[in-house]
Amino acid sequence: MPASKNYLIPEKAVRNQFNVKNSRFIGSLFHVESEEEVQRYLDSVAAEFPDATHHAYAFRIGAGGDMIERASDDREPAGSAGPPMLQTLQGNKVSDVLIIGTRYFGGIKLGIGGLTRAYRECARVCLEKTALKIRVPAQSYRLTVSYEDFGAVNRLLECKNGLIYKADYGREINVVIEIPARLRRSFIDGFKTVTRGRGKWKKM
Repeated sequence: MPASKNYLIPEKAVRNQFNVKNSRFIGSLFHVESEEEVQRYLDSVAAEFPDATHHAYAFRIGAGGDMIERASDDREPAGSAGPPMLQTLQGNKVSDVLIIGTRYFGGIKLGIGGLTRAYRECARVCLEKTALKIRVPAQSYRLTVSYEDFGAVNRLLECKNGLIYKADYGREINVVIEIPARLRRSFIDGFKTVTRGRGKWKKM
């Protein structure tokens, strides 16, 4: 079931870097909406910095019961890299976001505490540099309606702040629409009413 509460997402990708006792840290933030996107960015950053010692990361996608959260230390001591970045994302209530903490080891061990602070700083500074905006969770549907009913369906969409993303005009009209998740039940009830039960809908 889609999340019904709004949440924060990053508007743009950003990067920061700093040194701690000869170790170079590079924080990279990206807006992501799938685990496939996460992997693409991980591969991209690894290719950009192929000789880095570590590429730890943390990401959050979605909200509520559908949220996916992951963190990786990438061979740093357990819990010293990915989890601190994930906790920073959680504390700022940001989702649809990936943070990659790239480290070039400088020859001086930082210890668990030092690593934790450094990777947390990667995430904190990235969040400060990017702009955050509110995302309204939405549900997509494919609708099939007659030409006769389409005007009423279109007015219903306007009332429910819905958007049409694709329309095919054949013997009937097939549209792909998006509705704010909190209005999905009332929209479907209204759709059944205005099409007098003749319209078809399918959740995507």
